[in-house]
Amino acid sequence: MTHTVADKGTDKMAQEGTPFRRIRMDADLWERLDKAAKAVDPDSNRSVLIRRFARWYVGDMDEVPPRPPKAD
Repeated sequence: MTHTVADKGTDKMAQEGTPFRRIRMDADLWERLDKAAKAVDPDSNRSVLIRRFARWYVGDMDEVPPRPPKAD
């Protein structure tokens, strides 16, 4: 199944029954990732962003998740 930006709603929550995954990441990077995800979409979060990136990376969708604007 190929996802597009129009399918964004499917990325809001992991599907029911999806196992919980852990990821190791520097605390500063973890916080900046959450802020960046919310800068692009206030309803988003780092979990949504990681799932969207994973879908792009394995070829399920063609559009790379957008980056937030660069800070001055």
